[in-house]
Amino acid sequence: MPSEKLTQSLRNQQTSDHNVEIITPLKVRSHGGQPDSSHPFRSPVMPILLLLIGMVVMAAGGFIFIRQLSKHPVDVSKEIHGNETSEVDVQKKPVPDATGRTKLPVGPVTPSAPVTLEQQQTMEPQPTINPAKRALEKQKAEKALEAFLILKKVIQEKGVAEWGGKEYEEMTTLGREADEAFMDHTFLGAAEKYAQAGRKAAELADTTQAVFQRLLEEGRKAFEAGNSTMAQKKFRAALMIEPFNDLAQRNLEQAETLDAVNRLVESGKTHEENDRFAFAHTDYQEALKLDPESKAAQQALNRVKERIVGQEFQKLISDGLTAYHDGRYQSARTQLLRAKSFRPDSCEVQNALLQVDEAIRLAKIEKLRQNALTAEHTEDWDKALRSYLAVLKIDPNISFAVQGKEGALEHIRVAKRIRFFLQKPDVMESNPQLQNAVLVIGEAESLQPRGPRLSQRLDELKALVDAARTPVKVMIESDNLTEVAVYKVGKLGRFTTRELSLRPGIYTVVGSRDGYKDVRQKIVVKPRQKALRVIVLCENKV
Repeated sequence: MPSEKLTQSLRNQQTSDHNVEIITPLKVRSHGGQPDSSHPFRSPVMPILLLLIGMVVMAAGGFIFIRQLSKHPVDVSKEIHGNETSEVDVQKKPVPDATGRTKLPVGPVTPSAPVTLEQQQTMEPQPTINPAKRALEKQKAEKALEAFLILKKVIQEKGVAEWGGKEYEEMTTLGREADEAFMDHTFLGAAEKYAQAGRKAAELADTTQAVFQRLLEEGRKAFEAGNSTMAQKKFRAALMIEPFNDLAQRNLEQAETLDAVNRLVESGKTHEENDRFAFAHTDYQEALKLDPESKAAQQALNRVKERIVGQEFQKLISDGLTAYHDGRYQSARTQLLRAKSFRPDSCEVQNALLQVDEAIRLAKIEKLRQNALTAEHTEDWDKALRSYLAVLKIDPNISFAVQGKEGALEHIRVAKRIRFFLQKPDVMESNPQLQNAVLVIGEAESLQPRGPRLSQRLDELKALVDAARTPVKVMIESDNLTEVAVYKVGKLGRFTTRELSLRPGIYTVVGSRDGYKDVRQKIVVKPRQKALRVIVLCENKV
């Protein structure tokens, strides 16, 4: 369309259209107010000379005037109408020179020959043109053109030529008519045409979303009909409206692979008819790689899979049951699970798997029970406990595991208590701890089974308890003047010799006497120790 090409050339002419003047002679009035028909021109020489001189002066003045006017254009029509005594009527008109540029005349235009009165009477005055008004009209047309071109570019980028239809043709026609009016300098008409074309472009721009949906629908229909070429055309047109639309892009990719997908599907059907299921399966898979959403390829693949499954399924079921009867439970389960992958809803597979899983469960429980018994025999009660807990995790109601867990916990608890007293026998010097040790001995004797390791430790604890219970003789000597007291035993009073029987432990003996410093002595009584001799005397005066 020539609208874009016009813009620059029309702007180049914008200033030249109003800078050239054509001077049209006006009717000449006589001094008396009436035309002199018998003497249009005076014949004496003097008036002619005066006329020539006047013309020279007018030429010089006109040259200066036009130069000034070319720099500062004025409204000539206003000047003419405002001065009724003017001799000429000035009208602007372009005068191109050899280079194609418009120039102003260098002087006033004068008639080449004297004008007769009859000619003056028959001549009509030329209409005047307001250059400012003309410039405004042109500017209005150019603004309308610019607005139209902006809208036109927007819809052209969205591929309007592909989907615009009659409205696009009407817009194009209006734009062409506007261009012609502009070139003819009919600026108001051009502005109206450009405005109409702009409104058409705006209407087309407003319909792009609806058009986009229509193109998608038409593309899908062409695709479903197997017309790859038409489907691609529609989807490409839709992508010109929304270039980043995922749905349109996916549809285009499907349309581009439609012919290849159809060829693969037909090839697969041929293989399938000849019982070459593996080849058919490969063709259908390749078709789905090209178009993962192809319904025809997916349906064909499902069909051939079912036929393959019919053969493979029975073989897997047979192998799985054979392994089950041979006691190879894990192998049986593997085969049955493969069969299930072909027919997930098969009741036959489900029942077989239940039998295999139950056999595996029972075998695992039995293995854990044997591990627990072995651990008990070796008195590894921690390992036995782990085995029983594993059984209870499989089935919390298995009685042997419940009982085994309780027995293991009791053995572990008693063993820890025995180990405590064996490692720290001194704690039994206190009566409470000695009583605790006695209780532990009782608990250990009631445990079943009681292995050799527990029996040995129990004997060691019993020996320590017996030693802690057996008193040791302690002989205390004094001067019969000192008051003697033994912590944990009591006050003994004054004496010279006193014999005590003390259980193993640490004791403090204190002596006191008036006027003397107290004495304090610690004695350690060890199990099975020989008799001790202790002297307590207060000898240092205060």
